[in-house]
Amino acid sequence: MTRFFKQAAAAIALGALALSVPLGAQPAQAQDDAQEQEVVKATHGAWDVVCSSTNADQCLMRQVGTTADGKKVLIVRIRKLDGVKTQDGKAVPGAIQISTPLGTILRAGIQVKIDSGEPRTGAFEFCIPSGCVVRDAMSEPFLANLKAGNVAKMSFAMLQQGEVSVDISLKGFTKAFNAL
Repeated sequence: MTRFFKQAAAAIALGALALSVPLGAQPAQAQDDAQEQEVVKATHGAWDVVCSSTNADQCLMRQVGTTADGKKVLIVRIRKLDGVKTQDGKAVPGAIQISTPLGTILRAGIQVKIDSGEPRTGAFEFCIPSGCVVRDAMSEPFLANLKAGNVAKMSFAMLQQGEVSVDISLKGFTKAFNAL
C-alpha cells in the first residue's frame, strides 16, 4: 500500500463513519455508540456493507480482522470513490483505511500482502482513542488484485507483543465493492 496517489484529504477521508468502531477492549459506552452509528446493509462473504444510521447513502465495506486466538486487532474499511482522479488523470476507484489498536509501533507501518504477491507497506497517519489509522487511495491495479485474491495478510508491530499478523479474507470482496 505504498502511496499510490497523493489525493486531497477530502478524497480519501472516510469520515466519522469509518472511525466509529473501536478496537480491542474499549468502554462499553464507546462500543454502544459505534453500533448505533453503523447499520449492516448486506453481507457478501467475509465483508459487511455498512451504512450510516443517519445517512443511508453513506456506505462502505468492512471486515474485522482477528488473531488466531480470536482477538479483534484490525478493521479494514473500503469506500468506493466515483469520479476521483489523480493529478495526471488516472482513476482512483476507492480508498482503504486500516485501523489497529493503540500500542501499534507507528514507524514500522503496516504490510499488506495479497496471496503470494509482493508486500506493500502503508504508513500510519494518526491515532485516536479507538486506534491508529492508515489511509490511502487505491489504484486500479491494487483493486484488481484484491478482487482476484483469496487472502490479504496484514502485519504490524505492537509494543510488548511484537509482530501481529492477520489474514483478511477476500471472499465476497468483489460483490461487496460492487454493492457500494
